[in-house]
Amino acid sequence: MSKQEPNTPKHSENAPAAYDRILEQLRQRLDKAGEVSWEYLQEQIEEAAEVELAAEEMTRDEVDLLKAYLRRDLKQLGYYAHETGEGVAAWLHFDLDILEQKVKQSLLDLADKTRVQHELLREQLAHSEDQYLAGEVSAPGTLRCLQCGEQQQLKATDRIQPCSRCGAVVFERVSLPWSPVGQ
Repeated sequence: MSKQEPNTPKHSENAPAAYDRILEQLRQRLDKAGEVSWEYLQEQIEEAAEVELAAEEMTRDEVDLLKAYLRRDLKQLGYYAHETGEGVAAWLHFDLDILEQKVKQSLLDLADKTRVQHELLREQLAHSEDQYLAGEVSAPGTLRCLQCGEQQQLKATDRIQPCSRCGAVVFERVSLPWSPVGQ
């Protein structure tokens, strides 16, 4: 019996670097804005992604996927930070010393801004958005295979690889434990 090849998103080699560039543009835009709403953050993600698209290194479909990945990562980080009071290191589930200073600071800056609209953010979180698929681009962190539990660490923004143990393609982020407020 042969194993069927998983249907995963295909990205150019530039995708992780483009994700980081969009994140950096977003951080710069939000630095100028002060406190922002989730809607404003969405607009700025769109504008930052359009700049990346104008560079003509990526297709519209790939830039749209990167925007979705960025939204997912920021939602989860903002929600986690709001609910736990923990920082980026707990969310990533490993020591921040292994990250580049630029990426770490970008995530920290954006986490503070996303907390402004935490109630709206909570409503917008959908169960399926908590899952990561092989081939998608993600912020650094530890991901666990939903099929076998094997973990993979992304030490920089990168494409998620299929599980090294079982070949599955669906993952969840591993962060330090927390309990939702009011439960």
